[in-house]
Amino acid sequence: MENWQYNPEEKSGVLTFDGDMTISHVSDIKECLLEAFSDAENVTVDVSAATSVDVAGIQLLCACLRFSKGRGKKMSLRLGENTIFSEFLDEVGFSRDFICA
Repeated sequence: MENWQYNPEEKSGVLTFDGDMTISHVSDIKECLLEAFSDAENVTVDVSAATSVDVAGIQLLCACLRFSKGRGKKMSLRLGENTIFSEFLDEVGFSRDFICA
């Protein structure tokens, strides 16, 4: 479901998710995100291989964005060519730049 690649010299990493990013998996996704931010200052969350997403998945990513900013860390979202994810973001009122207000 996830793959964490960390570069200790740059204190950055890429957390790649494939499969579902839905309410059924929110607990597992949260643990992966917390682990990534315990290691890195900059985390790219790559959802280009995610096969489905729901509001719970988006809310978790928004919470993680706020969490990272509150700790002086940086999170970015990589959509790639994932039209399922980008169309869902549009559907629920988020831009492709993934700015959570």
